[in-house]
Amino acid sequence: MPLINSGRQTLLKSKKLTSVQIDKFDGVNVLLSVTRLKKNEAREALNMQLIEDGVWDKRPGTKTLLTMGSTVDGFFEYIKSDGTRELIICSGGTIYKSTDLANTSSISGATYTSGSRCFYIQIASYLYITNGVDAIIRYDGSTLSTYSGLAAIGTVTPTRGAGLSAGSYNYYYKVTAVNAVGETAPSAEATTTVNQDRDLWDAANKTIDLAWTAVAGALKYIIYFSDTTGYEEKLTEVTTNSFSDDGSIVPNPYIVPPTADSTTGPKLKHTWISGNRIWGTDPNYPYRIWFSGTGVNIGNFNTGYGGGWIEVEKGGRSTAVAGKEFQGKAHAIFETPEGTGNLWQITLESQTISGSDVSYIVPVPTKVIGQAGSNAPRSVILVGNDMWGVNKNAVQVWGNEANYYNVIRSSEISAKLRPYIQSLDGASISKICAYYRESESKVYISVPTASGDPNRTIVYDRERLAWFKDWSVGFNQFGEFTDTSGTTRFLGCSGTKIKEISMSYADDDGTAFTWRYISPQLPVADDWTQFAKIKKMYVRLRNTTGTIAFSVSGTRKTQVY
Repeated sequence: MPLINSGRQTLLKSKKLTSVQIDKFDGVNVLLSVTRLKKNEAREALNMQLIEDGVWDKRPGTKTLLTMGSTVDGFFEYIKSDGTRELIICSGGTIYKSTDLANTSSISGATYTSGSRCFYIQIASYLYITNGVDAIIRYDGSTLSTYSGLAAIGTVTPTRGAGLSAGSYNYYYKVTAVNAVGETAPSAEATTTVNQDRDLWDAANKTIDLAWTAVAGALKYIIYFSDTTGYEEKLTEVTTNSFSDDGSIVPNPYIVPPTADSTTGPKLKHTWISGNRIWGTDPNYPYRIWFSGTGVNIGNFNTGYGGGWIEVEKGGRSTAVAGKEFQGKAHAIFETPEGTGNLWQITLESQTISGSDVSYIVPVPTKVIGQAGSNAPRSVILVGNDMWGVNKNAVQVWGNEANYYNVIRSSEISAKLRPYIQSLDGASISKICAYYRESESKVYISVPTASGDPNRTIVYDRERLAWFKDWSVGFNQFGEFTDTSGTTRFLGCSGTKIKEISMSYADDDGTAFTWRYISPQLPVADDWTQFAKIKKMYVRLRNTTGTIAFSVSGTRKTQVY
């Protein structure tokens, strides 16, 4: 019963404990203000990651395994025909190999332009190394090689057959020489006039005979024809340095003379494999996508060997950046200056010239996404059943539309980090690199917050559907290498160093790093207009190490504390 004192009732009051419990966290969100974040979202998580059922812990450390004499322009795990593995490293214009991540040796046969970032694909036991500057380099497990170019075609001399004479019909020819991988630039246009339309000729004596000087190393020659100057189309191929045109062959309107010599192979940059062919972008022709032949002609980009190229919306605002095989088809990713870009699907269709048994391949481009591309070729990766890429505005995901077969949709997965992505150094966006490590179900993206190479790393955890922002280390490329013991190591290159990224290391090459969590502003009462009197605050930690400091900030009735 209540106590009575001088006729007045004494009020008994009990202290109310304010408890805000966060036991499962949900990644970083910098899109919303700190007062609008959910309590399990982080305002910042420097050098941290989520583990177990959603608990913050420190990120992996790094350790340098190899130090090269010059900046590392790229690396790749090459699997030899006997099953052994080598880490191929491009540095300072020289290409090296390592089998133990402790020692390197140079590989002879070819060099590349130092400072140009290299891309790699392995097919048919060869490793192809490209950088958009030099001719394609091919490694066979022993030595390096490049394709030998051909001399240009000299003067082509046309001669009228006995059944023709000079007249009012003008005909034009160009000739190119072909080796195993490419085609020379065309000869100067050869022209002659005749007195009869080509459709009325016969093989007896109504012909135009072409002759030119043989080119050393040429496997064959391609003749182009037109009745209008500058509009030649492919007529035929021959293995000798002469040809007699009797009017019986129908020109192929889909194949025109090349604009430059490709007998050393196109200077590809980003490459990928689709349909058992090599595909690639060419910075010298920003709208062009190359493809090689298949089977024994893998690596041959000439139309005579099943290869070729297609220029997509030539002269438009979008230019080719990268590509991947997705849904069993080749897809090329384009960029625009503002970062939108687009996605094209390229299929190869076989066509037959009407009235003949001559067939040829026609590349057919289809724009499947019109407003979502990438500005960074090394950021384009496959993640599970989707394809990811980074542009100036977002991390984009291209994947299957729900409930629809073979329909691609695009979406932004980085909304919670959008202000951070859009604040990156615009001039250095092209240097962003990404990697999907399936064993962890994490996507690693290294980004530049200032001019130059990437200096920070953000991570998306696909199991916990959460972003970690950010880690105070940056890389120019990620990759994995499985050593002779069967241990797979997660690697990144930065400057002259190739480093391992692992939870086995507590620091970065012996230097400790700070890791910091900042929560949103948390309400301490059910009614946001009410204020609590806080005297003590308790925090429970897991496996504490190092020096720990806490700061508490918030809003009072009249001021900030």
